[in-house]
Amino acid sequence: MALQTESIGSESLENWKLIGSGGFGKVYKARHKRWRRDVVIKDRELHKEANYMDKVSCDSVLRVHGMYKGCPPDGGTSTHLGIVMEFMERGSVESLLKALSGPPPWPLAFRLAHEVALGMNFLHCNNILHHDLKPSNVLLNGDLHAKLADFGLSRVSTSALSSSEERTEVKGGTYKYMPPEAFNASYQPVRTFDIYSYGILLWSIVASSKAAVTILHFMHRRSKTLLFFLLNFYLL
Repeated sequence: MALQTESIGSESLENWKLIGSGGFGKVYKARHKRWRRDVVIKDRELHKEANYMDKVSCDSVLRVHGMYKGCPPDGGTSTHLGIVMEFMERGSVESLLKALSGPPPWPLAFRLAHEVALGMNFLHCNNILHHDLKPSNVLLNGDLHAKLADFGLSRVSTSALSSSEERTEVKGGTYKYMPPEAFNASYQPVRTFDIYSYGILLWSIVASSKAAVTILHFMHRRSKTLLFFLLNFYLL
């Protein structure tokens, strides 16, 4: 599917600010002159990944505005490619949990859980697995509404995601949020990969502790029955 959003060059952007960097490239915040609003530019983002994000645009998934082609302020004279996305003013669920002295209020926690579930369900209905659901990949707008982000590991399923034979192109994810069976060399991710990650994500929100995530992951490797009991007891 070809990307339907517009091409955006450096001449359309001002007030650049580097807000992140790593092996994935650099992430900038900038002001779009014509739109008069802030956007995020992910340098070196692959066109194929942008196609995935464009395909699944909805209220619970981060919106792609277009493809970027130009020279960032600190990028030298070479032309860079990337994608332009909406800017989420309140950061991520991870940054929210760090800022709070404990778990978020229950109404907010339930709303975040609901909105993440809507985004995950929308992805699955479009035959896409996220592969890396975790607090840092759930972004928050000014009203603390959640949207799923970072589709660098997302892959289109080769099935309709409705049978036991579903497969994806590659596997990936953050190990603390991955199901234990994903560590088998022959494992191919299916929808339950995201569903497991979703459960750990919810646990991290209500427990507001990385240690809780580590303990829960260890217990699941020891006993799936115990995990499902805890998830049902604390989260449902």
